[in-house]
Amino acid sequence: MVTIVPAILEKDITGFEEKLKKVWGISKRVQMDIIDGKFAPTETVMPEILLNIDTIVDFEGQLMVERPEDWVDRCVAAGMTALYGHVERMEDKAKFIADTQAAGLKAGLAYDIDTPLDGLEEIVNNLDGVLLMSVKAGTQGVQKFDDRVLEKIKKVRAMSEFVTIVVDGGLNVENIKKCLAAEWAQEIAEDQFNKSFLGMEFAVGSDLFEEVDVEAELKRLENLGAV
Repeated sequence: MVTIVPAILEKDITGFEEKLKKVWGISKRVQMDIIDGKFAPTETVMPEILLNIDTIVDFEGQLMVERPEDWVDRCVAAGMTALYGHVERMEDKAKFIADTQAAGLKAGLAYDIDTPLDGLEEIVNNLDGVLLMSVKAGTQGVQKFDDRVLEKIKKVRAMSEFVTIVVDGGLNVENIKKCLAAEWAQEIAEDQFNKSFLGMEFAVGSDLFEEVDVEAELKRLENLGAV
């Protein structure tokens, strides 16, 4: 099984709730993309809307904002379970990681497609996950998958055998398979095959929500590992 996390990037609460209803009862986790209008021209709904949404879904935030370390308290109060802060606008990685984990949330760093992985090796083992954009961060459904992420996947896995790698952007069956193949680039023992699968996740937005039958598409993507 491949882990697929539906990703929602929406400017208003109505659009957010419409997409959420499409995965209601079929997905336990949802990634909420949060953009403050400074990181990228778009401004999305903010974490506080979750306080008015009655759901058992675990929300994970991708923070495309100025100083993600200043957003931790807001996301904790909104009931999120994991945060991925973009390093491009982050001034204190240690504070972001420590504050997020101290609040009981999983902590990860996010890297845009053009951002190098400088300094990651020194802190990767303190992280729960590393999110790698496979398109330019801040948009959804308008860009094609960028193969440069494949080399990043190899580098992150070489740094850590255990950290979760999340790939986000332009994902479909073909591109998910490319990512899985990239992680397997180094020969692994047969008894580690399933473990390797568990080490990758895919945040899928428009390629999932634009399907007529979202549930069927979600299951199809999840079952790629069984093929």
